[in-house]
Amino acid sequence: MSTTLFFERSGLAASDSAVVGEFVNHVNGGALAPLVSLFAADAHVNDQLRNFWGLASITDWLKHEIVGDQVRMAVRSVRKHYDVVILEVEMSGDFAVAGALQPVVVDCHFTLHGAKIIRLLMLLARQDSAEPEVRQRR
Repeated sequence: MSTTLFFERSGLAASDSAVVGEFVNHVNGGALAPLVSLFAADAHVNDQLRNFWGLASITDWLKHEIVGDQVRMAVRSVRKHYDVVILEVEMSGDFAVAGALQPVVVDCHFTLHGAKIIRLLMLLARQDSAEPEVRQRR
């Protein structure tokens, strides 16, 4: 099923489907300028606990870590929780994740306002019950 058709059948509002669907399509197409245009000027991205604030920082992140690493996304599921659209995606590309094979499963949390992404959180989805590395007890 195409990404566009997937989002049309997701039950999301048309405006949410359009922005999030374009994001996935532009990531998969490696299109930097259209990706940047989806973000608000004062947007925030958190990618695995690293913060990127504003278009200049987000553009650099997109250029090097998304387009530059040839990231590809396959959407597994989509849901809306209050004002947040959450995609579960299989992500692959020219990057490595310690202890994980590709594709890796990532939850992408989109907060949208005025047909722009104002916040994007990208979190590795763990399938086990182990404590996160940042909280390991000594």
